[in-house]
Amino acid sequence: MHCKEIMSHNVTWIPPGETIAGAAKLMAFHNLGLLPICSPDGKPIGVITDRDIALRVIGKDRLAAQTVVEDVMSAPVRSAGPDWALRRVGELMTKAGVSRLLVVDDGGHLDGVVSVADLMVHAPGHTALETARGIYARETSDHSVGQPHRASKPTPQYFHGARDLAPAAASTAENPARSEAESVVHGGTNALKEFPA
Repeated sequence: MHCKEIMSHNVTWIPPGETIAGAAKLMAFHNLGLLPICSPDGKPIGVITDRDIALRVIGKDRLAAQTVVEDVMSAPVRSAGPDWALRRVGELMTKAGVSRLLVVDDGGHLDGVVSVADLMVHAPGHTALETARGIYARETSDHSVGQPHRASKPTPQYFHGARDLAPAAASTAENPARSEAESVVHGGTNALKEFPA
């Protein structure tokens, strides 16, 4: 089975000059968590997610009506080809730590979007489970110790670029979930490998 058989074809995109306020309204209207950002000829240059808006706009006290998506979008674009095998799609999602990929044609134009949910519904069991487990293991830090506690306030330096928005690079030795995700990506022994195709 190939990416083009399971991807969403009817994909809404916006230009890089759209405001965050406009993008958020479109996301609410269409019930989307991600919008591709494309040049006028339909070639993707980035994506904007609800998380990008929360962290890079609201969390940084920017005005949504005065901030354009190009200033806060996620780039470069993570993309797959329509003829990619689902296993290859899942491996890229796991490696990149993303749950959605843009699908671009041979000319670099937006062709669709494929998500981990699409894989869960349509891909063979082992591919879907390896992908989902790999993505969420990479996104989840070890919260198994400690007690519930009130959130601490961010420091003023946080709002002035002192802290990068990307997750801190943790070594696989310090994070068992990351170690397991890396094992899955690189074909290591994992209980998921025992599921039938």
